[in-house]
Amino acid sequence: MPDLSKNLQPLTLQDKPLFDRYAHQTSFELSRYAFAPHYIWRKFFDFYWIIIDDQFCVLANQDSDYFMPIPPMGASLNQEVIQRTYAFTLETNRAKQIARIENVPANLIPLFQEMGFHAVQKETEYLYETRDLIELKGDRYKSKRAAYNALIRKYPAAQLQPYQPDHLADCLALYELWRQERWKQFHDDVYRAMLDDSQHSHRTGLMNYKELGLIGRVVFVDGDLKGYTFGYPLNSEIFCILFEVTDLGIKGLAQFLFREFCRDQAAYQWISTMDDSGLENLKRVKLSYRPAKQLSSYNLFLP
Repeated sequence: MPDLSKNLQPLTLQDKPLFDRYAHQTSFELSRYAFAPHYIWRKFFDFYWIIIDDQFCVLANQDSDYFMPIPPMGASLNQEVIQRTYAFTLETNRAKQIARIENVPANLIPLFQEMGFHAVQKETEYLYETRDLIELKGDRYKSKRAAYNALIRKYPAAQLQPYQPDHLADCLALYELWRQERWKQFHDDVYRAMLDDSQHSHRTGLMNYKELGLIGRVVFVDGDLKGYTFGYPLNSEIFCILFEVTDLGIKGLAQFLFREFCRDQAAYQWISTMDDSGLENLKRVKLSYRPAKQLSSYNLFLP
């Protein structure tokens, strides 16, 4: 096996095709088995990769300590590769408790337990039938329909447009306004820190959307950009929504943007809104759209 410390390669945009080739060999429904949701956090983590026995291993480094943001990817899991890569994090880290494997789906837990790993639930991801989000049928979506209809009654010309690079400045300005409004509304220090950190991830995503394989839409109201959303195909069946920001002062705009973006992705059976970051307000919103599946992801540690 190669010496990890000497053979780690920085993860760059040019590595996306290689990452994708290995990701497509997996069949997981979790959103993190894609390039974009890692790369957009590059301001806060240094990402590296190495191929060991035809397994694509990703490592994240923060303050000189490593962890694995996803398990090694390949046609099948290789216990020796997992053990070797995890051992590297333990040997290298000053803070041994940082060593972990993140975003492990529930069906893989028994395999890791055989190797002595302890599993802790990290997040819940939300999957919806795309058709349900487009049609918004029945009493369970009554409030969503009402908000959507209120928007189109007041702004009948509102429509989604493909994101273009010259929308960047307006999108970033909108994010700042949105961040300030959320900051006033919520006093949780963790949430406020996430708002600040996400500003950088949105900028990275928007500036590199083509290279990241992101699909973006913007919505104009009375000639002004008032919302944007971006996502990516995880596979042929699942489309993940990565970003969504709207002017909070326009009633129904969030529901309009979400529904119309889902309509644009009608070719996919499932829409993933990813996780709720452990935030109760975000969890309530995602549950209000009645997910068909809730997928648990786990962090794994060696005791």
